[in-house]
Amino acid sequence: MYALGVGASMKLPKDLKFLYEGSSDFSCLPTFGVIIAQKSMTGGGLAEIPGLPINFAKVLHGEQYLQIYKPFPRAGKLKCEAVIADILDKGSGLVIVLDGLVCMRQALLLNYTSSSQRCFC
Repeated sequence: MYALGVGASMKLPKDLKFLYEGSSDFSCLPTFGVIIAQKSMTGGGLAEIPGLPINFAKVLHGEQYLQIYKPFPRAGKLKCEAVIADILDKGSGLVIVLDGLVCMRQALLLNYTSSSQRCFC
């Protein structure tokens, strides 16, 4: 579904490796690293930090950065960790900068992602 959402087409043979799991060279798009890290970056944990009240209905995604170190494997378990890199006071709200790491097997780093969220408190 992700591949279709970002423009892969069933009409283009070169895109089938991103859409059909039975393809001999099935793989995910490199930008999928952003999606994998998203849960650890904005999932329940961010909303539960004491003293940091966040109403996700008042959050606007700012920017996104992705650095790829290794391609995603076809199978396996990934570990995603996120940290708050910075919190910037903007007067009417704040900007939270989150850094995320996606790893596999004993800290084999696959990608690093960073994003900013503008929170209107």
